[in-house]
Amino acid sequence: MVNYCVCAGCKNSTKTGHRVHGFPMKDKATLRQWVQFVRVRRAHFSMTSVTTNSKICSAHFREEDYDPGDIRMVSLGLKRLSQVQLIPTAVPSMHTHLSACPAPRPRSTNISAARRKRELATMLTDASTQETADSATIDDPLPSSSTCDTGTQCNLKPLGMSHAVQVNLKPKMVSVGTQTTLRMQTSTPLTSPEQTDEEEDPSVIISDPSWVPEDQMSDEDEEEPFQTCHPQQNGIDKFIVCKAELMALFAICPACCEKCESRIVQQGGTFIKIEQVCASCGYQRFWQNQPILHRNMPACNLLLSGAIHFTGCLASQTLRMMTLFGLQCISVSTYFRHQRHYTIPIIIQAWQNDQAKNLSDLRAMDGGLVVAGDCRSDSPGHCAKYGSYSLIEERVNKVVDVQLVQSSEVPNSSWCELEGLKRSISLLRRQDLHLSTLVTDRHRQVAKWVREELCPEGTQHYFDVWHVGKSLGKALDTASKDRQCDQLQLWRPAIVNHLYWTAASTPDGNPAVMEAKWRSLVNHIQDVHDHDTPAFSSCAHPPLEGDQRDKEWLEPGSMGAIKLESIITKTSLLKDVRQLSPQHQTFSLEAFHSLILHFAPKHTGFPNLEMYSRLLLAALHYNFNANRETARRSDGTEKFCVRYPRFRKGAYVVRPIKEKASYGYATSLIEALRESYTQSPKALQEVSANLSACAPAPIAKSFEQIPKEEAISLY
Repeated sequence: MVNYCVCAGCKNSTKTGHRVHGFPMKDKATLRQWVQFVRVRRAHFSMTSVTTNSKICSAHFREEDYDPGDIRMVSLGLKRLSQVQLIPTAVPSMHTHLSACPAPRPRSTNISAARRKRELATMLTDASTQETADSATIDDPLPSSSTCDTGTQCNLKPLGMSHAVQVNLKPKMVSVGTQTTLRMQTSTPLTSPEQTDEEEDPSVIISDPSWVPEDQMSDEDEEEPFQTCHPQQNGIDKFIVCKAELMALFAICPACCEKCESRIVQQGGTFIKIEQVCASCGYQRFWQNQPILHRNMPACNLLLSGAIHFTGCLASQTLRMMTLFGLQCISVSTYFRHQRHYTIPIIIQAWQNDQAKNLSDLRAMDGGLVVAGDCRSDSPGHCAKYGSYSLIEERVNKVVDVQLVQSSEVPNSSWCELEGLKRSISLLRRQDLHLSTLVTDRHRQVAKWVREELCPEGTQHYFDVWHVGKSLGKALDTASKDRQCDQLQLWRPAIVNHLYWTAASTPDGNPAVMEAKWRSLVNHIQDVHDHDTPAFSSCAHPPLEGDQRDKEWLEPGSMGAIKLESIITKTSLLKDVRQLSPQHQTFSLEAFHSLILHFAPKHTGFPNLEMYSRLLLAALHYNFNANRETARRSDGTEKFCVRYPRFRKGAYVVRPIKEKASYGYATSLIEALRESYTQSPKALQEVSANLSACAPAPIAKSFEQIPKEEAISLY
């Protein structure tokens, strides 16, 4: 079907080879402007005259009316001219005579690539240079032809655009990887290592709609354009490009448009360098997909190692995934070299800065420190290689110190907790910080050392209620397995809750009052609510009647009552009850230990420095996201979830849903890695050497080594 232009005096149509555009039927405001443009020459044309076959040819539009992205694709040969779309707000504005709308010249199928390139450029400029009485005048009319660098004449009066764009043939250097959907062989506009006088001729005109006349292009020439890094480029976007599509960009010479040779001259990890040489005109250039840091370090190679380490991923799994995908990446040995020399010093430096800031803020607070401390083993059982001791300040909910103790530094792995606490207390003393309250579990070595070393200095030592309640619940489960004591299983939740109430209802932490409240449970469970202890003479609850009673009282003298009394009045348990923490607990510390599993899973063994760096990463993540608010819905109500944890044995718990975690600390680490390496890689290596010298020797080296050949022969 032939579509004709509806403008008066214009006989262009698809039959004559012109492009035509339909009226914007969906946008009524723009549609009225199109109709008004036609009514200038056709007074009877109205909104009702517009049909799906009503068209206006491209001669009535200006260059800025077309999508610049489509124009750019046409200039690169990735789209046909007929596929260039108008922008949504385009309105026809040029009234022309028929003579101003010439049909495009038919092209031969066997013309050269250079001629096709020139004709493609001419098709992006407007053909109309004749002015009518009601058309806008052009102050600086373009010449009808211009001499290209090859010496041929290029027609600059094609169809559909208002004017040509004058640019320098030497384009700006681009040194980043790009994603492409190229379907024909072409080339990206990159700097040529050598430049002739003809290439600098400002009279040479090609079509490049993305060029802005005010922009100044670089005239610097380098044989191998390695670019130094910029601190603000570390977060630049990166795309995955297939090799075939990438090499297709270098198959056509950007100077003479003839086919040329290209090859990969250097490749290492994510880095690739390509040389392009044209045999026809002698054009030559080098292109690389990323900048070089300092002297010879590809930026993405180093940043990839940093990204793997700073996010807590396992290098072997991450790099195996990339290899399976076919993505060119660094090797595992390269990652570990980067980790040892560069990323570990960056993490330790970031932690020291964060720790110094936190300690400075705590020093300004009154009342001394209120910290919770506990140890975490890197593996279950009593054969742990590492024990990490952590301290969290309960009032600000920040990790203030993390100590890593290797089992070879102490008599055995059970001594790691005490050694870690000693190192943390030594750090606080060097910082002139007073420890007023310490909350821990019931580790007997720790309790003895704190009682002898810290309590004389005014430190209050409390036990976490959850740890005491956990052991109490286990004792009740064991006792309830007896057929005569099965009633204790019904009382188990109430007994554990009473332990929590004993601590929470005594905010001053009076040991005598807490012991009296705990002992009252023996009478209460036998329906006796008056006690003979002055500190707690009667139960605090009102009379229990009706629905408040869901369990039977234990009979005095029954096996269940006797067994329960022996558990409740056990000497070691009574001593622990006297030290229950009334206000602060270690649940935040347990949450931190769960977070460490992401950065340092227990199923993987790590060298000492790597293990320490992963612990510090977990601490940085926790401090960066410690005080997140509860997430809210659009109406402002808080979000909660219901969980059924295994230890609850079918019972549910309600937990608030926090806002999403932030990883700004990892971005800061990437920035610090790039800046520090750019300034001085040797400085990072010196820090790494000092850290390695201070780290304990591997456990295997503490034993006498047998020659490998002898071990194999004995095997």
